[in-house]
Amino acid sequence: MTLKENISVISLFLLLMVSDCAVGSQYEKATREASSLLSEYIYSTHDDVKKTILSKLSYLSYNNPGNINVVRSYTGILSSVGEYKKAISVLESFNKRIKNTSLLLHECMLKDRVGDYEESCYRKVISLKKFNGVNDVDYLMALFMVGDNEFNKEKGIYMKGRDDNDDLNVFKNKKEDILKEFYPN
Repeated sequence: MTLKENISVISLFLLLMVSDCAVGSQYEKATREASSLLSEYIYSTHDDVKKTILSKLSYLSYNNPGNINVVRSYTGILSSVGEYKKAISVLESFNKRIKNTSLLLHECMLKDRVGDYEESCYRKVISLKKFNGVNDVDYLMALFMVGDNEFNKEKGIYMKGRDDNDDLNVFKNKKEDILKEFYPN
């Protein structure tokens, strides 16, 4: 397996772990189904099977537009295969209704990757993070992507009292390199 394939498989595996957590009883069935489809997709080696699974996830996402786990699974696969514009479309629809900074950041970065940089998109992430008093890697990523002067100060605050700051190594790269690393296709 190539490095690119390894990164895609690891990303999908992480999405599978996140997707396994239901956000509420009404979403449990759809979440389980998305998780199962995601798992099938990861382990399948046949393109026809993968297309069928992607089609099923598309249908599931369309019928469960407020289920973050389904949307995350579907857009994660779309992103891993280079279907960035389709992933952006799904994320835009979701993010208009539900305020989830992680998926909003995903949308911003995908737009940036395809050449549709929107500073205002990143600024929404920053604003929501500040409003909720959250200083995490997503917050730092949004600051970094817009070249905000507060990045180094906020990174320093994030690092205080932490023994492991390996998650910050990504910021040693240029913005363009980060986008290509997350979205290599």
